[in-house]
Amino acid sequence: MRKSVVALAVVLIAVAGMLWWATRRLPVEEARQFLRDPIEVGEERAAPPPDAAPASEVEQRFARAQAAFTAQDYRKAAEDYAFVVAQDPNGPLAGPSQWQLTRSRLRSGDGAGALAALDDLVGKYADYLGEEAPLLRRGLEQMEGGDLNGAMRSFERMVEAQPDSELLPLSWSMMARIHWTHGEPMETVRAFAKMFASVKDEVPAYQVLARQLDRYAGGDEEVTKTFGDLAKEAPEGFRDIYKYLEARSLLEQNHFEATHRSLQELQAQFPEGDFSHIVDLEEAWNLLRNGKPAEALAIFERLQQVDTPADKRAMDDFFDLRAELPLGIARSHLALGNYRESAEAFEEAIRDYPSSIYAVENRLGLARAYEGLGENAKAAAVLRQVIADHSGEPQIWAVEQQLQRVEGQIAASQ
Repeated sequence: MRKSVVALAVVLIAVAGMLWWATRRLPVEEARQFLRDPIEVGEERAAPPPDAAPASEVEQRFARAQAAFTAQDYRKAAEDYAFVVAQDPNGPLAGPSQWQLTRSRLRSGDGAGALAALDDLVGKYADYLGEEAPLLRRGLEQMEGGDLNGAMRSFERMVEAQPDSELLPLSWSMMARIHWTHGEPMETVRAFAKMFASVKDEVPAYQVLARQLDRYAGGDEEVTKTFGDLAKEAPEGFRDIYKYLEARSLLEQNHFEATHRSLQELQAQFPEGDFSHIVDLEEAWNLLRNGKPAEALAIFERLQQVDTPADKRAMDDFFDLRAELPLGIARSHLALGNYRESAEAFEEAIRDYPSSIYAVENRLGLARAYEGLGENAKAAAVLRQVIADHSGEPQIWAVEQQLQRVEGQIAASQ
């Protein structure tokens, strides 16, 4: 089966952290909104105001917005693009202005404004998107209708058909969203990397970010050293992100002592950083991955009794970090052979976090705990339910294989 979602999903914190840095710290709540809110595609927009500006002024403000965008004065560009859209919402410059307004607000750090502009772009200017990139519009409509696999194919075809389009980042961001929905964190990382790389105008931070994320998502173990170097050399506000990525990649490569050392350095060097409060959580996974489930269990249980710091709750909620605690407890008990305690912890995780990104992982673990208890009929029932509820999961074949094995055990015992 694919690498554990538990081991990899938290890396999206680093992606989000990089997004916040590149956009002056886009708030977590807005990242949640982008990845989870429904898509609505449309073309209906408001009529121009009764005292709308003349066409000459609209054209002048559009030209001024373009110049400001090129000069990287994104706040000023946003003001003028917004003026064009408001004054002439049905004119020939409205669609391109709405797209540029989205980009300008994002780059100026106005996360809420960027998401509102994106909603209007998709919900009111789908005709513009269809003219510029027909497959992009088709993919958005498929997402709206719930056909995520069809949408993915449309976005992929758009990338192939229009490699020079300025709308490529939008396609890649939607592919990232689909991967996130499917519980594929590393593919989400890879799509975000492609999104940054596809930006046509030069943004150096995006290019550095894209290269390193692509190496990381591609399994390049040498990127770990790069992360460590960048943790010392990158601009302030970026170093803790790279230090966290260094620790994460060491963890995934099962370098126990190096991971422990990197996590301790992260906490010591960046005590107020975005990632310092999850050092103990990562250390627990480090212990569990390296054959120390009893020590890991003690940390998971301790963390479950401690409230998340108030300023970190949005991040923890978005990335389901609290949901990792009963999962970690359950998996630690499973590794120790404490099948009854493991089953109870998995049941708690399913009950308390029914919609978390670990929903499938929890049920597979519960099935394994039931197997350990000799309750194969219960294990089979859980696996059948997973298949019924998650038939669109790309890796559902692995669940089907596990079910076949359990059913084989049931048949052999009869």
